[in-house]
Amino acid sequence: MFITRQFDIQAVTDFYNRMRNTFKGGLILRPIHADTAAYWLIGDNRVTLVAMEGESMIGLASGVYLNERKTGYLSYLCVAPEMRGQGIATALLDALEQALFELDGCEKLDVVFHNPVCLPWYVAEDGGHYHPCVPGVDVSSDLFDFLTHHGWIEFARQNAYYRRLEGYTDPPQMAEVRARLWNEGIEITLYDSKHHRGLAELFDNIGNPGWKAQVMANTDKPIVVAVDHNASDLVVAYTGPLSVSEGRGNFCGIGTRKEYRGRGIGKVVFCEMCRRHADHGGEFMSLYTGTTNPARNIYEAAGFRIVRSFADLRKEKCV
Repeated sequence: MFITRQFDIQAVTDFYNRMRNTFKGGLILRPIHADTAAYWLIGDNRVTLVAMEGESMIGLASGVYLNERKTGYLSYLCVAPEMRGQGIATALLDALEQALFELDGCEKLDVVFHNPVCLPWYVAEDGGHYHPCVPGVDVSSDLFDFLTHHGWIEFARQNAYYRRLEGYTDPPQMAEVRARLWNEGIEITLYDSKHHRGLAELFDNIGNPGWKAQVMANTDKPIVVAVDHNASDLVVAYTGPLSVSEGRGNFCGIGTRKEYRGRGIGKVVFCEMCRRHADHGGEFMSLYTGTTNPARNIYEAAGFRIVRSFADLRKEKCV
């Protein structure tokens, strides 16, 4: 067995597709094409290693480095089932960690949703759908046990939530909350840049510049907002931008201004989004959030349930 950085992109693609449903715990990855594999594995600050036995590929490990975060990301690690238990995964991981830490400025390695390499995975409920990215390591997988055994530390846990949208109706209590908010001057509607103010500043208020960049670049799409008419039509909560692809209702995130929290605004805004997705052909929604994130209460109130859990793992550079 030997490890090399030289590989044929089609051979790597074929290996990935053969391995995609061989993980303990039942996680299934979406098949990919060679152009997707090339984007994931080739380029500046990409590190890809393959383990070979003669002419046969028996293992693959890949990672990427983001200079702006001073962080390397473990994107993928897998060994062919018939070759597991022989130290191949350990050799691949050790070599990948060393290569990433050698990149200028790399301070830590993560397995987390910030990784620009997004591996879509299969949600089996209701006939099956794909979620666009794995936000960590499946806690029921052998990879989770392997990485924690090799010094990776769990620092957060992400739960994947799912709900079917066909026939969606709001939970009964939402009508009461919506009516109360209306009497308080707060309307749930779609964002109108000509009449509503403060959307960009909302993201400064909640401290999320990433969402700000994504949302403000897509204001041509529907964005559900809560507007306070008693504060000159100030946007006090949002979710979106809304779109539907492959039956999945998509959105960037959800947030409420700090001074408006605790009034049920986020729950009503989120339910409004679910209804609009259902009205425009959305068959389901899938999303993830941390176990300690209060937003989970919003999703659970709207009838979402946990279908899989992922761990965010980290390994610090030794100095």
